[in-house]
Amino acid sequence: MSTDIKALVLDWTDAINRNDPDAYASFMAEDCVFTNVGTGERLVGRAAQRADLAKLLAAWSDLHLEVANLLVAGDFYTKEWVTTGVHTGDMPGLPATGRSFRIVGAGVGQIRDGKIANLTEYWNLADFLGQVGALPVRAG
Repeated sequence: MSTDIKALVLDWTDAINRNDPDAYASFMAEDCVFTNVGTGERLVGRAAQRADLAKLLAAWSDLHLEVANLLVAGDFYTKEWVTTGVHTGDMPGLPATGRSFRIVGAGVGQIRDGKIANLTEYWNLADFLGQVGALPVRAG
């Protein structure tokens, strides 16, 4: 049985946009490995993925992720995305600022048995920190 990877990634994105950590985690393999290049975190397992999104939703209200481009090749996908939200919850070392943000990034994932098995997301933490007032805004 073949998996429609494009539909899977878009449905997974829908779960993020519904702010539903359980639905989000249901798209992950039990032993999924997620590497977040922006924060330097590496999470292993479906439960860790669920907890990570729940933590993010506590800090970022109005979270929305738009897939700008999606390419599928075999069991792999790449996506370019834009995430928007409002920094309304405290994060480690960063009290809530109430400021809006817009982050552009990209992800690379691998599907195994109809689930996301490996995922790496690339984005610039400094851009986020500048937009919410924790760092000086970069020129250009």
